Amino acid sequence: MSYKIEHNGKTIELPEFGDVPTGVLRKARHEKESEQSWFILEQTLSAKELAVLDTLPVSEFAKHMKAWTSGVSLGE
Repeated sequence: MSYKIEHNGKTIELPEFGDVPTGVLRKARHEKESEQSWFILEQTLSAKELAVLDTLPVSEFAKHMKAWTSGVSLGE
């Protein structure tokens, strides 16, 4: 199953957070905490999907990230 974000008639499909490859999470832990989510997104989404993501308002982006990760911080 995946997590879908719809915005301006376009859909971004993120993998289920539990299905993100372990290697991506392993590498993300070396990033500053403020960069970890971006690192994971940049590793799992295409350039086209990232371009759609870039148009989301910050409040909507934050809501989706919390829902996608079920509120779990990356270090947990």
